Amino acid sequence: MGKVSIIRASERPDDERVHQMVKEAIDLLGGLETIVRPGQTVALKPNVVTGTLSGPGVTTDKRVVEALIRLCNEAGAGKVKVVEGAGYFTETSKALELSGIKALAEEHGAEVVDVDRDEHVELAVRDPLITPTIKVSKEFMDADVRINLPVMKTHDQLEVTLGVKNLKGVLPRYMKRNFHKIGVVKGILDLSKTVPVDLTVLDCIVAMEGLGPSFGPKVELNTIMASRDVFNLDRVASKIMGFDASELDYLVEAAEHGLTDLDSEVEVVGEAVSSFTHRFERAPTGTDFAEGVTVISEGACSACHGTIHSVLYDLEQMKKMGEIRDLFIVVGENAEVPDDLPNTPLIMGTCLEKYRDRGCYVEGCPPNNDKMRAAIREICGF
Repeated sequence: MGKVSIIRASERPDDERVHQMVKEAIDLLGGLETIVRPGQTVALKPNVVTGTLSGPGVTTDKRVVEALIRLCNEAGAGKVKVVEGAGYFTETSKALELSGIKALAEEHGAEVVDVDRDEHVELAVRDPLITPTIKVSKEFMDADVRINLPVMKTHDQLEVTLGVKNLKGVLPRYMKRNFHKIGVVKGILDLSKTVPVDLTVLDCIVAMEGLGPSFGPKVELNTIMASRDVFNLDRVASKIMGFDASELDYLVEAAEHGLTDLDSEVEVVGEAVSSFTHRFERAPTGTDFAEGVTVISEGACSACHGTIHSVLYDLEQMKKMGEIRDLFIVVGENAEVPDDLPNTPLIMGTCLEKYRDRGCYVEGCPPNNDKMRAAIREICGF
């Protein structure tokens, strides 16, 4: 159950080769017929972050989605559904359309489910870390088989986004925001306990490094990975990327709460992990930010630093960085707000809520980008 398969092409794969790679990866785990029974309903959960940035390394390769639809049909599935909720700053229906996932799914007889328009079911969380209940897509939960289809990417808040993080897309929009308010790491772990998946197929044909999950440079790995254990998949995939599990807060916490065992060996079949030598560039999390921006940081986590980098990148793309002068951002559980600042500071994060009356406060753990941008616009007057 816990083995991880890796299939790698010697060169950029064409459409048929992608189909073969997906099948080979699943066959190494025993074949899809051991997961999908005749007549069952299967829900596929791709990663469609945003329609405007769709493409290799950002959204799940359409050929991987197509391969799973075809393989499920061949296994006798009664119905196949593609279920997704895009980022909270993107209209899901538009993202599904612009990404081409909607047209592809319908072409192959699959139903498309927009999580934001779906009914939601409230589920109790077993031994909750941060939230006693979670609401998720009813169509996804009602499926007999749930298959996760993430992309291998770095992430500006969690270091990486792989199988565990991808499940966040089955949440309604307001709950995604709430995860950032109460704590993303514990939130996605509670989600993983509450919404189990039967198979995860990781798209590493084109991966992303640097400022993921949307803006980083692409890395062509020409690889497909698969596992029935999402945590083992993430452990092996992050190792391929050059991360040690001890660097990834969600894996460390998962181990602390018995969701995985970081000391155990994972059985890897197919391509050897040692054949991957490219060390992925990390998402920026340091304290060198931008001209005109002073960050007062003490005890801040990499997630908050990564969010600042991501937000400043957003503003750069919007051609607004030239309008920022003397912006002060206070962040970190041990940070204090100086009394002599020349401008109103942006006070960032749940851990600094005690200072909410000392500046322009943005809640969240970490705060989401749209709220950060709104606060910067208010302070800087553009």
